[in-house]
Amino acid sequence: MDEVGWIVRRISELGGYENVSDSVKVDIFGFDIADVSGSIRLFSDVMKKLGIKLDGDELYEEFQRIYDEAVSRDVDKGKAEDKIWNRGRGR
Repeated sequence: MDEVGWIVRRISELGGYENVSDSVKVDIFGFDIADVSGSIRLFSDVMKKLGIKLDGDELYEEFQRIYDEAVSRDVDKGKAEDKIWNRGRGR
């Protein structure tokens, strides 16, 4: 199954887009923070398939909120990995 179809099915299983927290949306979408345009395209395709109609600004704001959480999570993960690496070096 294609990625868009999988995401739509997963969101539907969890009770619909409005009922899924941003944190869970981050997990489901799995945005690649190195590929913003690809992530926007994926998000837009999923929203279309779910039948959620937002104007350009609303769509971007919705995407941005979820994407920001993904980036924040990635930064926190990197900090944790740095601490582990530094601890291993005797710091």
